[in-house]
Amino acid sequence: MTAHAVFITHQTRVGRRADAEGVWNEIMKPAIQANPDHLVYVYTLPEDEPEVIRAFQLYRTSEAAAAFLRTPEYIAYSTAVEPFLEGPPNVVAAPAAWMKE
Repeated sequence: MTAHAVFITHQTRVGRRADAEGVWNEIMKPAIQANPDHLVYVYTLPEDEPEVIRAFQLYRTSEAAAAFLRTPEYIAYSTAVEPFLEGPPNVVAAPAAWMKE
């Protein structure tokens, strides 16, 4: 199986991580659950980094990852979460070289 991995780190404004998480729960969580091209999605809130959110996504293809960024849900999320973030996320993407099945 081929797949496309995406690693994302968000830096939130001080004390605003819970607000960013609330936006994610309201908009992104249902959109991700409904997207068959999201094979895996892990959303993390590191205990030792109170202003950091990390996510790991595994898509069927890089095209599916790019297409998700154009959905109305993602656009709404980006607008709604922006006031709670220090800036754009750090995003690293690459083809999955191996996966446990």
